[in-house]
Amino acid sequence: MPIRRTRTRKNQALGILLILPAALLMSMTILYPLSRSVLTSFQLSSLLSSERQWSGLSNYTSLLAGGEFYHSLSVTLVYVSLTVASEIMLGLVTALLLQSNIKFRTFFRSVLLIPWAIPTLVAALVFMLIYQADYGLLNGLLLQSGLTGEKLNVLNDMKLALFGIMGVAVWRQTPLVAVMTLAGLQGIPHDRYEAAKIDGAGGTQTFFYITLPALKPVLANVTLLMIIANFQMFTLFYTMTGGGPAAATQSLAIFTYETAFQTYDLGKGSAIGVLWMLLLLLVSIPLNRLANRGSQGGD
Repeated sequence: MPIRRTRTRKNQALGILLILPAALLMSMTILYPLSRSVLTSFQLSSLLSSERQWSGLSNYTSLLAGGEFYHSLSVTLVYVSLTVASEIMLGLVTALLLQSNIKFRTFFRSVLLIPWAIPTLVAALVFMLIYQADYGLLNGLLLQSGLTGEKLNVLNDMKLALFGIMGVAVWRQTPLVAVMTLAGLQGIPHDRYEAAKIDGAGGTQTFFYITLPALKPVLANVTLLMIIANFQMFTLFYTMTGGGPAAATQSLAIFTYETAFQTYDLGKGSAIGVLWMLLLLLVSIPLNRLANRGSQGGD
């Protein structure tokens, strides 16, 4: 018994020693910045001064009393909801097509991830050229096809700018959704489809009673990943519109950047980040529960 206890203690010490570097790295890159941001959100802090003064909830009350935060929140929610919904639907359709016996299926599977592999900044610059009013590809196609009689200045139009950014996000992120959904489709036992075919189930019934329930945990995880990725999207907004025109695309990411680094108010910028994080937690917790419930049901 003493020998076993000694070995157990040595194994525990070795385990702690192996985990320690990762724990220190996580503390320096995640826990410390997070705790520092939360602390700063309760202070009057500016980039122009090294002095910090405790302000309690004044940064939060100032944000919640003004309309700019709610405008940025509404822009973010519209962008995230429409973008993620489009990505999930298009990704599911793409995965179903690639799972079926279509021609050149192997080729399409191999090139599917190319848009996702392109850096976000490069994709933004390419689509800015496509949307260009005078010589862009989009206007050329619309004018030649007769769908419109005038040029569209997508990124300078208050009604179209947000949809222009959504188009880039959907084009770039849908392939990842399709690949992950395709992996989930390949994990569904084939005997379920054979049993449904014997029972006389059609394609629609098979999809809604076999495929979709089996994909529920996968779709929940993919939805959560896409929500997080799009909630924190900064590059597309900053590169393509900078929050304009007339704040039509001022997301929470742009609002945080402008508050912290253009008006130099670190306290209020940190408060936006904390509210942002709490909102993400409210969304992610139910989706995590749904994914876990679905995986347990599948087992």
